[in-house]
Amino acid sequence: MISGHDIICFGPTDWWSGNPSCTTHIMRLLAQQNRILYINPFSSDLSGRIRKGIAARMLRKTRSILKCYRRESESLHIYSPVFLPFQGKHHLDSLNNTILRHQLSTVVKLLKFKRPIVWVENVRSAEMISSMKPKLTVYHVSDLFAKCKYTANKVQLGKREQAVTRMSDLLICVSQRLYDLKRSQHSNVHYIPHGVDYSLFKEAAASGSKHPAATNVPSPIIGYYGSLTPNNDIETLKHCADKLPSYSFILAGQITGGDYEDLLAKPNVHYIGKQPYEQIPSLCASFDVCLLPWRVTDWIRHCNPLKLAEYMASGRPIVSVRIDEVASLYNELISVADSPQSFCDAIVHELTNDTEARSKQRQQLAQDRSWTAQVDKISELIASRLEDEAADRDTFRMRSQ
Repeated sequence: MISGHDIICFGPTDWWSGNPSCTTHIMRLLAQQNRILYINPFSSDLSGRIRKGIAARMLRKTRSILKCYRRESESLHIYSPVFLPFQGKHHLDSLNNTILRHQLSTVVKLLKFKRPIVWVENVRSAEMISSMKPKLTVYHVSDLFAKCKYTANKVQLGKREQAVTRMSDLLICVSQRLYDLKRSQHSNVHYIPHGVDYSLFKEAAASGSKHPAATNVPSPIIGYYGSLTPNNDIETLKHCADKLPSYSFILAGQITGGDYEDLLAKPNVHYIGKQPYEQIPSLCASFDVCLLPWRVTDWIRHCNPLKLAEYMASGRPIVSVRIDEVASLYNELISVADSPQSFCDAIVHELTNDTEARSKQRQQLAQDRSWTAQVDKISELIASRLEDEAADRDTFRMRSQ
């Protein structure tokens, strides 16, 4: 692992709200040997269509901003800047950028960060990067947000994403399709999929104990955990619940949009709300079949779900919609469905035909992708790029003499 560096991370999710993102896991590990300043997102936008749950999200963001700054450990600092929740208008963006730059430069000076590595996963930070005076900029490409139907100001987001791509020295893509897209835009692009807390999920599955919310739920249990949004294929879930009345369906997560009323009213569907990360491994172990049930869009086709590796670490059988990462790399270990009925049939097939050998293969794949292993790979790429830049500077100095 790299060590002795100052790293400024423009994170994709609020450190204090919700379960860990991929970047949370990465920064926690890097903080063992580096100083980290994690900057919570400042990309909220009220200028577009107001979505369900906006009041709750704004309340969470307000609480985060009021926390302002916290030192999570000796070398891990979290900061939530104040910003105006509007984007897309030139005068507002300019004002916002001025406010943000002033705050961030002040925090950086107080922490005495010098020539940091800048890690970008929130492309709203495009206008902030140069003011951080980075020695290296890493763009962690984890999603194709500009293709998400519910993203506001897609044009502005696309411009910022292109700017971040140009300014970055190193691009790390979490899916093969994102890698294929980005390698035509940049010369230093690498594919490193999400990691997983392997031991947590494997041990929970081996224990044989159930999550408290699943204890009295009849088997077999078909499950999904994660945000419940309009991007989930609600109609397919309803179809499966109707066609498999003797199967129990557990849904865990915060509902942030979409009409789930009819689905949750079904007698064999059990909604248990958002669960803390510490309980996710035991919940996953309680499932007889794990689901990846989204509406297939360009955004979803490019993704690599964080929970995929967690499902595999548990050894449980998995049914997914046609996500490229799943269909192209794991089609022998995971069932991929293209319609509500085929999704339903795949659940039955996995429940009755999965083998111990397939389960162990899934777990082995997950073990090879532990967060420690993935961060070591990332560190090697960063160290290599820093060495190349140092060599280039030496060559330039020699030619100037």
